[in-house]
Amino acid sequence: MVMGYSWPITNYCFPERPVMPPLKTTVACPNCRLPVPVVLEQLFDVTQDPDAKRRFLSGQFNLINCPNCRFQGQAASILVYHDADKELLLSFTPMGLGLPQAEQERAVGKLVNEVINKLPQEKRKGYLLNPKPAFTLQGMIDRIYEADGITKEMLDAQRAKAQLMQKLLTASDEQIKALVAENDAQIDETFFQILAASAQAAAAAGNEAAAQRMVDVQNKVLAHSRFGSQYRERQARVEAAVRELQALGDKLTPDRLMELILKAESDDQVAAYVSLARPLVDYAFFESLTRRIDRAAGDEKARLTQRRDLILRMTQDIDAAAKARLQETAALLRKLVEAPDLERALRESAPQIDETFLAVLNENIAAAQKAGRPEVVARLTAISDGIHRLIQESAPPEIKLVNELLDLPTDAEAEAALQARANEITPELVSTLNYLAENLRQNGRADMADRLEKLYGVALGQVMAANWKK
Repeated sequence: MVMGYSWPITNYCFPERPVMPPLKTTVACPNCRLPVPVVLEQLFDVTQDPDAKRRFLSGQFNLINCPNCRFQGQAASILVYHDADKELLLSFTPMGLGLPQAEQERAVGKLVNEVINKLPQEKRKGYLLNPKPAFTLQGMIDRIYEADGITKEMLDAQRAKAQLMQKLLTASDEQIKALVAENDAQIDETFFQILAASAQAAAAAGNEAAAQRMVDVQNKVLAHSRFGSQYRERQARVEAAVRELQALGDKLTPDRLMELILKAESDDQVAAYVSLARPLVDYAFFESLTRRIDRAAGDEKARLTQRRDLILRMTQDIDAAAKARLQETAALLRKLVEAPDLERALRESAPQIDETFLAVLNENIAAAQKAGRPEVVARLTAISDGIHRLIQESAPPEIKLVNELLDLPTDAEAEAALQARANEITPELVSTLNYLAENLRQNGRADMADRLEKLYGVALGQVMAANWKK
């Protein structure tokens, strides 16, 4: 599905009305009052930039990082949020700015004009003339959630989970056990989503210690909670289904897949089969299943019908999620293409960059080359190079060493280079080489797996020799 996707390059490289870029300025640090640089974003127009909603709700905007007193927080600023699909136009003016009413109205009016000017004539409606003011930033966030159908009760429940997360992050191991026992009913999928999002935000902000603490707490909560126990059981069933499909390899046929799906003991197993072998679950697959249902009777007919409905819902969800992910990826790539500060934009967007994004990026580089657009190729290549720099920066030492060894032309050169760096060979490197070799072989990359296995042998020999000398 990814490989078939390509949006027209001519449409996004030269927008008629570019999204209002953030403003580079300086503000007084709220703590020490010294001037600090900040990238100020005041307009969050979801209609023009779908990623704006995520940035706004995550609070990852207008961030102050004072080099003098180490204060970290948000710069106070007038904000406008717009979502044309929901006819939602909100404004917020912090009281601390102390602006006269007339000046507030002028500033908000300027931002609203930016919104209106980007809309086609047929989408300019009455709500645009009356932005709804929020008295607090949290109130503005609540209105956005309410427009999504999330009630105050649901928001209160989510805040309670966030508060529980904060308590767990500052608790000792024994206190974590007690807190989990006391609040087991609150610990569910939403709780772990909040924790994961917080860890991603911390990592994106460069706070590796906080991100690692959140991962440690997540593992402890999984170990002690009822949800964690259920999660492990589900994971075991899914992993068993994955191993079964991997063992079949090229021998997996639509008929064999149907047998596996129909014999599956849980919805989790069905989901694993369907998601991993989605191309086989096509129109012919459903026709064959329908014929089985027509031949069945009684309880078996009802069971097969229920299973078919489940498979249909799962395929629809998978396809919808894939489509939404591609749309998000397209929006992110547009944002990076148009970003005035590419390095900063890449760092802020790091949590969203995955294999899907890289596949779409490579597709567009190839399309730009074919279309004879050297300026677009240069910009997209700069994005690709920047991503690889980020990956290299954040990679553990053993991964960096493995990448360097894989870049060498021959196996002999890679082995010689590893032997020359014997002081960098650790048990962690040996484990990494073994894991990566197995993983690449399972994914059909036999050439790279062969090299890693040879390097694994060299590294293991070095570790054993070092231990023998002790």
